[in-house]
Amino acid sequence: MTSIFGEPERNGLNEDPEDKPPLLSRIAANAGNVDIKNSANTQVIAFGGKVLALWEAGMPYRLDPVTLETIGQDFLGDTKPLAGKVAVNYMPGIPEEFQPDILGGKAHTAHPKMCPRTGRLVGWTWAQNPSDGSMEVTFTEYESDGFTEVASESHTLPDCALAPHDMVLTEHYVMLTFNALKMDQGSFLSGAKGPAECLGMDGRAPVKAYVLPRPSLSEDEKKKFSRFEVNDIPACFSIHFSHGYEDEKTGNIVSFFSGWPPSNSKSFLGAWGGFCPDYQQIPVTYYWRMEIDPTTQKCVDLRVAPGQENMCVEHPVVHPNMQTKDAVYSYAQCCNAIGDASAPMGYAKMRLDGTAKVQPNLKAGEKNEEVDVYWVGPRRFAGEPLVVPKQNGNSEREEDAYLLGLVYDAVKDRSSVMVFDLEKDLKEGPVATIWLKTALPHGLHGCFSADSAQTSCFC
Repeated sequence: MTSIFGEPERNGLNEDPEDKPPLLSRIAANAGNVDIKNSANTQVIAFGGKVLALWEAGMPYRLDPVTLETIGQDFLGDTKPLAGKVAVNYMPGIPEEFQPDILGGKAHTAHPKMCPRTGRLVGWTWAQNPSDGSMEVTFTEYESDGFTEVASESHTLPDCALAPHDMVLTEHYVMLTFNALKMDQGSFLSGAKGPAECLGMDGRAPVKAYVLPRPSLSEDEKKKFSRFEVNDIPACFSIHFSHGYEDEKTGNIVSFFSGWPPSNSKSFLGAWGGFCPDYQQIPVTYYWRMEIDPTTQKCVDLRVAPGQENMCVEHPVVHPNMQTKDAVYSYAQCCNAIGDASAPMGYAKMRLDGTAKVQPNLKAGEKNEEVDVYWVGPRRFAGEPLVVPKQNGNSEREEDAYLLGLVYDAVKDRSSVMVFDLEKDLKEGPVATIWLKTALPHGLHGCFSADSAQTSCFC
């Protein structure tokens, strides 16, 4: 499961404390050094003639669509000199003339969304203001013809310590949820700790969301679908959103995401350090349904998606045409069906239309027998799934597609791509398995494109 900082790299979590230099030496060596390497390793998309590798703490890197060689950072039409700058406006308490040159940049989300109605890409950039804890976000919609900007709008969001990992897109809104995370700016700016070490969390604190009008709306539409803040979301931790939509009957915003239930966790990334994840410390990841009423600006429902109880899943996706609609099916890599934190061992097909059978009084440790799951086999680990519509298929029919999954075989030390026909149950197994010549890095997002740098399906 990819962290918000991509692959862990010397962030202090994997090291033996006895191997660390003394605190004062670390501060002396690193004070003011906030330059974080842009690893661009979280997501890759093809759109509008470009192939972009994305990492949420920096700007995208552009790749050659044929050779995949690195071309360089892409600033998406921004003419400002942003190369090498991090997404922090300035350090508090330091005169402007002494502010480090490395500050003043912005970062782009690793999880933009595609609007199925318009075919536009909707992404956003952010920059932190440490002086008051606010964050400036700018949402932009792009046409696929030449990656042309259609509309853009900026917002200042108060009391936002860290950019969310993912977003929700509906017909009229974009939504960001902010988990109860705090960044220890002092330790980071002083050089005492690496960025991941400076992240603290409160697993029992309420979550808030900012719901914003899409930038392409008309002025009259923006008055109707105006910005609001939701502060009463019960304690949870959202990670990846599969989709969201506006309910036709109620007008409420419904979204689905993978995330953790309330917990006593205080350290965010510590359990992912070392040789392998410590699943005794990592909270179980469930698939949640959240409903927000724009009229009252309240969260009116938050629960594990009905029928998906005890399903430990991550990286949920829907058919690309259902990104802003009331999807019937969602797919995810599945760790187990007994409500335990573990490595991903298969793929799950989850029904969301209210017809999924709910096993009453299902307790932790009891297996959910109703969900369609394919287990990839011992010592094999399932990567993130991707739904790809069939060529010349019916785009309105969710089953008219394939599910692709990258699987690592620890015995062979090789990866394969499993292909499932969604006309069938997943438990029937893949219709094809394509073995690669080597092993690929486990846990990163991916995309599928049939026409090089044009529009792709992505996680």
